[in-house]
Amino acid sequence: MRRILVVGLLVATAAVGYAVASQLLGVGGFLDRVRGGQRLPVLQSGELPFRYPLRLWREGVEGEVLLRIHVTAVGTVDSVELERSSGHAELDSIALRGARQLRYDPAVEGEQPVATWAMLPVRFTRSTDAGTTEGR
Repeated sequence: MRRILVVGLLVATAAVGYAVASQLLGVGGFLDRVRGGQRLPVLQSGELPFRYPLRLWREGVEGEVLLRIHVTAVGTVDSVELERSSGHAELDSIALRGARQLRYDPAVEGEQPVATWAMLPVRFTRSTDAGTTEGR
C-alpha cells in the first residue's frame, strides 16, 4: 500500500513539475507544435451575409449548399468553391457570394496563424431552428 502511495506522489509531482516547466520555459507550445497543436478557423460573430430571396421562400424552395472555403492567415476568405449544389442556381450563387464576406479568427498551428481550407454548409430553409449558417 505504501509503495502505491509513493508511486502516486511521484507521478503527481512529475505532473506538477512538467506544468510549471511548460509555463516557465514555453515547453508546452513546443510540444503542441510537435504534436500538431492546431485550432480550426472560428467564424467571428456578426450578421451573416446570406439573404434568402423572399420569392424563393414563398415558393417553398429550400436547399443546402456545401462550400469549400480558403481562410487566410488574417481570417479573410480569398477563395470559394462549390463542393455540392443545393439544386437551385440562385441559392448557390447567394452562398458563393456571401461566403467571401465572412470573417474568421484564423486557424492556428502551434502559435502561428495559418491559412487553411474548410467546409462551410449554408442552409436555406423556412424553418426557424436551422443551424447558424442558415440563409435568411
